[in-house]
Amino acid sequence: MTRYILPCAALILALGTAPPLFWATPHADAAPARPKQVMPVVLHRQGWELSDDNIVDVLHSLPLTLAIRRVEWHAPAISIDLTVPAPETTRTEMYKNIAEILSFCFSGTSNVQQVKLRLMAEDPWLDTRHLLLAADTGRSAWDSAMYRELRLTGEAALPEYIKSRLHVIETLLWKERYGGYFSG
Repeated sequence: MTRYILPCAALILALGTAPPLFWATPHADAAPARPKQVMPVVLHRQGWELSDDNIVDVLHSLPLTLAIRRVEWHAPAISIDLTVPAPETTRTEMYKNIAEILSFCFSGTSNVQQVKLRLMAEDPWLDTRHLLLAADTGRSAWDSAMYRELRLTGEAALPEYIKSRLHVIETLLWKERYGGYFSG
């Protein structure tokens, strides 16, 4: 029983969920801590061969917060529609979902050469969907720096070089909903 205490304590500390008694108490005059930028751990292994047999399980395992509405796999291209359920969905959330899908397709698989991705605004009351943003990009345009950039862009507009490399098209609805103050 005691042999499990040390590994469990190490795991708790590593996950950052240790109770306050393990942490030093900050001084009252110390500046407040800045939140850390947390980058997710990629749960998929590199070199996946995407196929009709594993596509559902593999895509379901991705850390997405937007629902996948539709997927079409015609090797070596994949088309994915993500549902944006509410006008309150932030750019940050959408960019992170785009980053996860592109990272998996281009860094985690060996046979995806092209990704066609659409973000669709959905109105459940009227059962309608409207295109917000689309991207159509190939493996050669992707790199890990773009993953970081997409995840850290926040609420700002996408940098022009990312729009260009990913072939991003912003619809009028996107510009009306997410343009304004944040457009750049």
